[in-house]
Amino acid sequence: MSNAQDQRLPSGPSRSAVDPQATSEQDRALDAVLARLDGLDAVGVHDHVEVYSAVDRALRERLAGAED
Repeated sequence: MSNAQDQRLPSGPSRSAVDPQATSEQDRALDAVLARLDGLDAVGVHDHVEVYSAVDRALRERLAGAED
């Protein structure tokens, strides 16, 4: 493939799609953090680490809360 766009994986459904049954504040906060993944194409690669770290942290916190 000759350019970077051709090498990208095909896009699927939006990762920020909100589950209509998600009613908790934690779920809404998690949806907002996951929505940041949709904007990665618009930021430099050096900013990806910050986004991935925030998503990882939010997922871990949500999973830890689910164990209660």
